[in-house]
Amino acid sequence: MTSRKRYRSNFTLYDRHAPYPKRRPPPPSPPSQPIEVKPSTKPPPPPAVVVRDLPPDCSVLDLKSRFAIYGEISRIRIDRDGNGYITYRSKDSAEAAITASLDASSGIAIDSKKVRGVMGS
Repeated sequence: MTSRKRYRSNFTLYDRHAPYPKRRPPPPSPPSQPIEVKPSTKPPPPPAVVVRDLPPDCSVLDLKSRFAIYGEISRIRIDRDGNGYITYRSKDSAEAAITASLDASSGIAIDSKKVRGVMGS
């Protein structure tokens, strides 16, 4: 018994009567001016302030309320050792916060305790 499929013994991938395959367009020509390759450098780390001498019950909201007046803050965290880390969006803001925290006359106080700010990495 024969199968219902038609068997063509002389079938090839490129049949003579089939249209020619489409050609790919030529690759784009190189630009007339050479492309300058910039050296890959990492962007500088965001300016951070390390706040020391925090009271034990200090929260992130306490830090934010005291330090947000100096500039836009992108991140705040407090580690187990009682150090706070505040990342500002601009270096000028970080420097203003450090200057204010080191001011001998007023400084920055949280729960009536003065805190010190230093430039972090």
